[in-house]
Amino acid sequence: MTSQILSNELNNLISESKRKNTELRNAADKSLQDLKALPSTSEQQLAADLVRKSHFISPFLLACGTRNSRLAGIGVSCLQRLIASHGLPKDRFEEVLEAFKESALLGLDVQLKILQALPPLLQSYADELEGDLLASALQVCSILQTVKSAAVSNTAAATLQQLFTAVYEKVAKEDAADPDGPFIDEVSTEEGAVAVRAASRDAYKSFDDLCLLAEGQKPQFVHFSALPQASCLEIIESILTSHSPIFSTHEEQKAILRLRILPMITRCLSERLTFTVTLRIFRILSVVLRKYVSELSTECEIPLSLLNHMLDGDVVPSWKRNLCMEVFRSVYTDPRLFLQLYAEYDAVEDRKPILKDNFAAFVRLATEKPAKIGLGQQSTAPLGQSGTDGENSIDQAAVEAGVAGVIGSGGLGVAEVNVPGISVQLSSLKTPCLDQLDKMEAPAVPETYVYSLVLTCLNSVADGLAKCVLPLSIHQVSKERRRKKPKPTGDAEDSPLSPDPETRSTEPQTRPILTRSMSYRKRSVPVNPLELTASSSYSMVKIAASIIEECWPAVLATCSTFLYAALDAEYYHALVRSVQKFTQAAGVLRLSTPRDAFLTTLGKAAVPPNLTSAIVSTAVTANGDAPRVFTNAKGLLSVDSFVSQASSLSMENKRRQSVSIEAESPNLTTRNLLCLRALINLAIALGPTLDIAWSIVLETLQSADIVLAAFSAKPALGDYRSSPQLGAKNEIDPSSASNLNTEIKAVQAAASRMFDNTSDYPDDAFVQVLKASFGVFFGKHIASQPTSPAAEEFQKPIPLPPRRVGSVSNLPASVNIQSQEYTLALTKIREIARANHLRLAAHEPEESGWEFLTSELIKISTSMTAVHSVRSLAADVLRERLFASADATRKEDATTRREIQRRVLSTLQSELDALIEDGRHMKENDYYVHETILETLKDVLDACGESLLDGWDSVFKIISSVFERTNDTNLNDTQFHANSHRPSMVRLVSGKLGRLAFSSAQIVYSECRLSLPPRFLSVLSDTLLLFALQFNDLNMSLTTISIFQDVSEFLQKQVVLSELETLQSAVSAENQSPTVVIKESAQARVSAVWLSLLRHLTTIANDDRAEVRNTAVRTILTIFDRYGELLSAPAWSLLIASVLFRLVDTNIEAQRRARSKEASDGVWDGSSDIILGGIASIFSTFLDPITQTADFSTHWQTLMAYLEFYLSFQSHLLNASVFRTLSTIMSKAEETSILGKPALNRVGSIWANKIPEGGPADNAEGKQEAFLAYISTLKELYRLTQREVTSNQVNTIADNLEQCVRESDALLYSVDADYLTPLQKEVLDIVEQLRTDIAGAPSIILEFMATLASMAFDKEKDDVYQTTLTFVALSKAAMRSLGVFVHQHSSEQEIYTDDTLNCVLDSLTQPIELKYKWRLEGNKPPPPWQLATSTALHVLQTILPKARYSSTNESLHEILSHATRIASSIAHADLSYVSSRKKVQKDVEFDIESFTALHDLIISYLGAPTVPNSIRTSYTSVLFHNSIIHAPEPEEIPPTSSPLKTIYQIRFGRTSDPAPSPRRKLSYLCLNFLLDLVRAGPSITSPISANGVAPSEPKHATLAQAAAPHLLARAALPLKAYIADQPLRGRMPQPEPQRQELLFVLRAMKALESDPDAIPDSAVGGGGTSAGGGGAGIKATKRHLLVLYPLVVKALAVAGRVPGGADDEVLAELGALLEEVGGGFGVVVPG
Repeated sequence: MTSQILSNELNNLISESKRKNTELRNAADKSLQDLKALPSTSEQQLAADLVRKSHFISPFLLACGTRNSRLAGIGVSCLQRLIASHGLPKDRFEEVLEAFKESALLGLDVQLKILQALPPLLQSYADELEGDLLASALQVCSILQTVKSAAVSNTAAATLQQLFTAVYEKVAKEDAADPDGPFIDEVSTEEGAVAVRAASRDAYKSFDDLCLLAEGQKPQFVHFSALPQASCLEIIESILTSHSPIFSTHEEQKAILRLRILPMITRCLSERLTFTVTLRIFRILSVVLRKYVSELSTECEIPLSLLNHMLDGDVVPSWKRNLCMEVFRSVYTDPRLFLQLYAEYDAVEDRKPILKDNFAAFVRLATEKPAKIGLGQQSTAPLGQSGTDGENSIDQAAVEAGVAGVIGSGGLGVAEVNVPGISVQLSSLKTPCLDQLDKMEAPAVPETYVYSLVLTCLNSVADGLAKCVLPLSIHQVSKERRRKKPKPTGDAEDSPLSPDPETRSTEPQTRPILTRSMSYRKRSVPVNPLELTASSSYSMVKIAASIIEECWPAVLATCSTFLYAALDAEYYHALVRSVQKFTQAAGVLRLSTPRDAFLTTLGKAAVPPNLTSAIVSTAVTANGDAPRVFTNAKGLLSVDSFVSQASSLSMENKRRQSVSIEAESPNLTTRNLLCLRALINLAIALGPTLDIAWSIVLETLQSADIVLAAFSAKPALGDYRSSPQLGAKNEIDPSSASNLNTEIKAVQAAASRMFDNTSDYPDDAFVQVLKASFGVFFGKHIASQPTSPAAEEFQKPIPLPPRRVGSVSNLPASVNIQSQEYTLALTKIREIARANHLRLAAHEPEESGWEFLTSELIKISTSMTAVHSVRSLAADVLRERLFASADATRKEDATTRREIQRRVLSTLQSELDALIEDGRHMKENDYYVHETILETLKDVLDACGESLLDGWDSVFKIISSVFERTNDTNLNDTQFHANSHRPSMVRLVSGKLGRLAFSSAQIVYSECRLSLPPRFLSVLSDTLLLFALQFNDLNMSLTTISIFQDVSEFLQKQVVLSELETLQSAVSAENQSPTVVIKESAQARVSAVWLSLLRHLTTIANDDRAEVRNTAVRTILTIFDRYGELLSAPAWSLLIASVLFRLVDTNIEAQRRARSKEASDGVWDGSSDIILGGIASIFSTFLDPITQTADFSTHWQTLMAYLEFYLSFQSHLLNASVFRTLSTIMSKAEETSILGKPALNRVGSIWANKIPEGGPADNAEGKQEAFLAYISTLKELYRLTQREVTSNQVNTIADNLEQCVRESDALLYSVDADYLTPLQKEVLDIVEQLRTDIAGAPSIILEFMATLASMAFDKEKDDVYQTTLTFVALSKAAMRSLGVFVHQHSSEQEIYTDDTLNCVLDSLTQPIELKYKWRLEGNKPPPPWQLATSTALHVLQTILPKARYSSTNESLHEILSHATRIASSIAHADLSYVSSRKKVQKDVEFDIESFTALHDLIISYLGAPTVPNSIRTSYTSVLFHNSIIHAPEPEEIPPTSSPLKTIYQIRFGRTSDPAPSPRRKLSYLCLNFLLDLVRAGPSITSPISANGVAPSEPKHATLAQAAAPHLLARAALPLKAYIADQPLRGRMPQPEPQRQELLFVLRAMKALESDPDAIPDSAVGGGGTSAGGGGAGIKATKRHLLVLYPLVVKALAVAGRVPGGADDEVLAELGALLEEVGGGFGVVVPG
């Protein structure tokens, strides 16, 4: 906009209105003159100038009101330009909008210009355009929308939508600018009044009117014209779509949704409305469901139910049903949305099951017109699909299945609406019905469009469930392992649905997988997401599982129907994938019923029954009529009724004439193979969880094998690595046969991979595969021919369905006849052996046939070629014979018994040797034989018990055979058993075998230990060590440790002390403890065996399992505790060095290993704590014999080194344990000589240099415990060494204690503002125990106490240490102790000569200065500043009388300086931090009392000649500043160095009167103190002098001289305020507080008899006065009046000029002052 344009338009108005409208011409002429008068600068300046000229737009408004198109056009154009340039006066908005309204019907140009002006008007003046103005703007736009011109109407509709958008954008800006801003109004809804802000109110009212208008009701806020309902609905949809955050956060907007929108939607859905209205209602409903269903779940229930109801065939028109399906398609596209809908409705009782009803409606839709979807016995391509001329049915199926190398091409012609079947070409729309807003009538759509939407919804549901569930079923794998994984192979079609390659085990198979504990591959089993309760997606998974569990029948029925319909390749492939995803989701969730039902569906789709019935005449065996597991699923899959309906229609005849759907000869198509491959992929993905469902997969494969084998030269799927060729008799095109062969090869590869993957399954899963395989292929239960002993142990046989009888099969059908013969033979041998058991046991082995029988049985039982049943039977026969022979020896003599027992056990060992001979790879059957051997040994030991005399070598060898044979577990490796600090990984071959062997070891100890030869005690100990260290069974390890304790008790009774002393001598001589121990153990010395057993326990104490190592440590400590009293000093020396220190050393090494890792969680700290606690208990309990050992000094130094290592780990748990250990040991020493000074010095060094330091994982409780233990150690150490303590050590103690206090943290549920923490109590307690008779100690302790007193207020150090404590209670306790300690040591000269008292007084001054600023005062009185005030007064009263005897006066001067600072802190208070005036009045009484006491205390000292004048001046300055009652202007406060410099400068007057100080009582006290100091009176005798003798001369003059200038400056303040302010008040009286202050000053000055020396001549003669020779002729005690005389004269003049009469009292007091001064001095008042 430019002034030239406006000028031209104004000239046009003048020209057009010369004769017609005089008023308009005059207004235009005036505005033109105003425009010309404005300076021609920038457009911004021009707009700003025009805004100030409100009348400038008057001609434009008049022009709009003329109803002349020409004039109105000019007016609207100019107004539009003014709006765009922000030049419109804000006070005339209403007139502008009224002008627009009057011009709305004048012409097209005018109307368009109005529409152009409205959006910038709302944008540029958003803050002003509210309420009625906004309503007017919307009304203008609605008026324009009703005009007949399409251009104007459409533009107005868009503008109206834009205006509503601006309104809601204004709400968003209002919320973002001030979310907690004040509410200005309330809007009334049917739910009640809601408080709103301005923009929210306008948005609510306008949107509510829009909804009323859409419903056909009368608007209340905006007087809309009659708008089309469709237009209103479009605006509503736009607002709901674009501004969902506002509707979610504003209750008034939610009310509109709840009370307007949803009822309108419900009503419109129930009524028969036009397509345009219904379409927009559906769009609004879709928006509400996607964005607001969580807030409007109750209200959305009815519309959703109506949508389901409208899906029924004859209820609504087809186009309305299509709209319903499109709405559901948008719902199912968002997984979270449909999961939320299920949670809101289906999962809640008494609510409509929306999703269940919807899926049920899908079932009805799928079955209502079977002919339309081309339902048949097999799925085919829909008719009318474009393709090549040479295509036949199999080629078409190959294209549809998406076989590699075959690319389908679809035409792009017009869809044939009446063609049966569903395809992208024939059944879809380019533009969905919901998006066809330009249509007035419902568009024509294919009849199968609704069925394609059903398929799309099913696909979306399956995808959503898969995305929710499947990612959680994958095991998490580290990046390093993921990089090592080979990429999965296979076509792209299989890869998304094949099992995750990361779930397969990649561990090298170094040993056979035979037992459950060895073969279990956790990573091959999909994770059940329902078990991931800690996952953030757990709630969504539960909902998904509920959907699958509740809705699967309907989904299955719908999918099974479409699997036999005519679908193109894209729809069919998507349907199969949906079924596959749904099945996999059900499988990983362990929902067996829906999983098995969908597997059965895929199986029937892969091999339809009509194919097998055409090939196999007898489908099942004699028991085929038995009920099946999946009877219900089969019923769901039946489509015969639908096919019969379709065959009765005339369309079927046309289809038969055009092309044959069914193949002439039954065969599998690529679609069948696609379903089969999907089934196999599901078996791969869900294999470990399928259980009996394997029968479905394997039965389907067998059926497919039967069908394909009937048309090929060799089995198609029986050999999964063969490539069958189709026979020529099929008469199939060679290219189609190639495609089919390619698909068959893909199925073969998948089947091969499925069976290969079973090697990674857990045992129970693999057993199920075996059972299913035998049940399907052989028709008999696996229990009749067990092939897996482990499977028999963990899984009971289950009934399986009868097998299908195929024409070909390459798998065996029965067990080998030779194995049956062996079984019969072994049964007969068993009977013979039973009959001759006495012969076999009593006679010589060669004669009785023992060797032959046992050797043959061993050969058979250990044979690698014999079947399992034969080997197991042979092992059982041998077991029976060995047990019978051993049991028969119990009544024989010792010689016979010894021989037979040796023969039995050696035979058993021979069987074991043959079973585990070198180079042999053990099989599963071998493990069963091994198990039989261990059970035999257990039975023999049970039978013989204490009567067992021989065969111990065999016993221990058989027991040890359960451990994996590695170098680490070699029983002859002495380094492992005696010198290894870190236990090697010991594993059992099998958990069950280990338990059997462990039972035998327990029997050896419990029942055979008395008969056990001494040389085997060491072997028993070594064997128990292996059981303790094995990682397979935790309970076994713990039980073994308890056995160790029992063995120790058994051996301890036989231990000889002399043998231990001999071992100690040998250890000291050879300096190789482990070697000596093993050597002595081999010689069967019981003492050495016992020592070896203890060292074994130290090895176990280094186990990675916390339960095992902690139990081992406690066992060691228990053994020492029980037998410590029986040990001599040399024995203690041996055990400490060989056992205890080894235990500590291994633990420290484990700590180092653990902490060398990047993330150490302190897993070893608990064990270290137990070890240190045990050492403390042992040393404290047996301190006397331990200190008497020759190596005690060495042992002590070693122990201290270990403790330092623990402290270096920076764990507060270890820190606490270390210092508890030290304090516990020292607590048992009654005097220093017991431990010795070197030992105590080492402890002192550790304490001084090793303050507890923690790591990031330590909490406040751990830190507190560490510091408490640290202080406890100090107490015990100080108790033993206090006689030798030096001042340096006291200083170290103070520093360390301070660091402990500062670094400590607040404990849970405790606040240290009122109560001391345990640590703070201990610190104060130890400080009270410190000796103060050491030179320098009092100063150190005082400074430390001062530090504690100020700790709560020292924020800089708090920030450094980052503590969470307040230290308030500690500071208050320290203040109390500080006062007592100063009183006790006030006679110490050192505290006056060093900086101690400064620290003390500084610490007390700081809380007084903070006063109200410091909020952390606690609840217990008094507050810190009051306590500090009282303590400071007590300290000053104590030290001031004694400071005069110090060698110099500097200490006294510093004390007085601190006293002055304390006085200032007491008198001053920042009241901006306190809101309670009652508290202020209460506190001021305390301050008055304290200040008075302090004033009385120091005033006599301030008058001393040795005290510098600066201190006196500082104190009188304190009195001056704190005596001020009414806050003066800053320039009124004189400088401290020259208080009288500005005494005669009068400021400008002010009309606002400052409030008086709430502490004015204290201010008057300070003013009185100033008066007292200046007043002439008795001499103040100073108690001090330079030589310590009290002087006799008066010292009042010095104080009077210091106070007089401040007193005069203070007295001048109310006079100058009166002179400056009173003239401005007129007749108003002076505020009473100011009047009282003025009267007080005047009377005080009048009554004051000042010290003759107080007022210097320079003060009297300066300042612009002429008082006649410095006041000559005036009384000396009234010289102060001479200084104030000029101000009094001016005040008197002001008082006399007051209109209506002056204040008589003030006038009288001023006159009295003049009378005092007298009028004969010739004083000239400065002008």
